[in-house]
Amino acid sequence: MAPVGLPPGFRFHPTDEELVNYYLKRKVHGLSIELDIIPEVDLYKCEPWELAEKSFLPSKDSEWYFFGPRDRKYPNGCRTNRATRAGYWKSTGKDRRVNYQSRSIGMKKTLVYYKGRAPQGIRTSWVMHEYRIEESECENAMGVQDSYALCRIFKKNVVLGEFDKQGECSSSQAKGNQEQVTDFGDAGQSSGANENDKDNSWMQFIADDLWCTNKLK
Repeated sequence: MAPVGLPPGFRFHPTDEELVNYYLKRKVHGLSIELDIIPEVDLYKCEPWELAEKSFLPSKDSEWYFFGPRDRKYPNGCRTNRATRAGYWKSTGKDRRVNYQSRSIGMKKTLVYYKGRAPQGIRTSWVMHEYRIEESECENAMGVQDSYALCRIFKKNVVLGEFDKQGECSSSQAKGNQEQVTDFGDAGQSSGANENDKDNSWMQFIADDLWCTNKLK
């Protein structure tokens, strides 16, 4: 059930520590959360572009948060199944620890969405941060840390290729501007030379006029 009465301008931007130590910890222990802002969704039954309508946050927010089941396995139980109908989520980089008061309370995994099927999938700009809680944070509740993960989903606005194209465009534009400035400089030099020629011609006219006047005398 979506929360009601969110004030105008409300934004939800918790830290990694807050996500694990408050929201995820209370979820796996079955405790109430003050503001019901994070829905429970099976992310692998949805495509990333379908998740905005399932979020409890304002539609203008650029990232969404969900509780989801932890590590759904393939039938053989050896490998995590992160496939959706149209693609799959692939982990990238190393998992990072989430710390609170100098101790590890959870782990953060980064995943990228690919369209199609591995290994020919096409990388997209959809990114997921998956947060898991440490077993040591689950007091008197053996195994509950495997029940839920908390996920942040967002889409990068500009991919690297676009930056490269923009860089090439900027370089070409800068080069064009430089050439234009050089042309202006040449034009200025030419104009200056013409002005000097005019001055020299005028001085020669005055000198000739004075010579003729003296000759008539």
